[in-house]
Amino acid sequence: MINFTVKSLIALVGTSSALLLTPMRSDAQVNMNRLAQVAKSCQEDVLSSNYYERMEFDQNVINLLVINNKNYNQKVIAYCIDSRYHYSLLLTKYPWLASTGEILPGYPGSVVVGTLAKHIGAYNKTSILECITNEDVSSEECSFTRKFIAWGEPFRYWKNNPSTLIENENYPVIVCPSCVVAHDQVSGSKEEILTAFIKWFITLDKPQRRELISLLGDGDEASHLRQVLINQSSEAVNEYSRVRARVQEQEQEQRRQQLLGN
Repeated sequence: MINFTVKSLIALVGTSSALLLTPMRSDAQVNMNRLAQVAKSCQEDVLSSNYYERMEFDQNVINLLVINNKNYNQKVIAYCIDSRYHYSLLLTKYPWLASTGEILPGYPGSVVVGTLAKHIGAYNKTSILECITNEDVSSEECSFTRKFIAWGEPFRYWKNNPSTLIENENYPVIVCPSCVVAHDQVSGSKEEILTAFIKWFITLDKPQRRELISLLGDGDEASHLRQVLINQSSEAVNEYSRVRARVQEQEQEQRRQQLLGN
């Protein structure tokens, strides 16, 4: 576990508490209770070596990821809040996703949906329905989905730039440690993970399939829906930053008063 200074730890805890007391602005579309829970989980996880050990990461990677540096730490927490808030929005919008099972042992299909929705973003041509219909993961129709569905190599041995492991490009690392283990057991193969996803998708009820295609498929409406989830997640990060800045300012003012004996 990373060794926080007392001051840093108080600031983190103070931010989570302040989030619960902050009223939701009408233009923010941020659920403060949800944000407080996400922020607390991020503060506990992504700065801890134990979290990465659960993913069976190489110790050298863990040593580079867990850095006691104030600016780096806050960047990591921001990445985490962005991804976890996004995933919580997805499960709120599609609550049935949580009970649809796994594409691989330890790898819920819901996490793949979140990964694709986040990384496909505003693109309005995904060809995902053509890919699923074709069922040939090496086909041109699957090239776009294949690009985003997996890393393409094991996460745990990534040494060149470990910080990228916890950025938005690596959604499972942030939201699902068991997914990372499952991903690495097939060496991050895009083809194997896409094949498993297609098999999982076909097991869904037809109304569920239609809902997911309305999120992940072609066209402006699907693109807009994905972008709404992304924008709301980004706003959650902004709200966290605003509250954290206010907490820091209050702490600074308290120190000034204590110094002056007031």
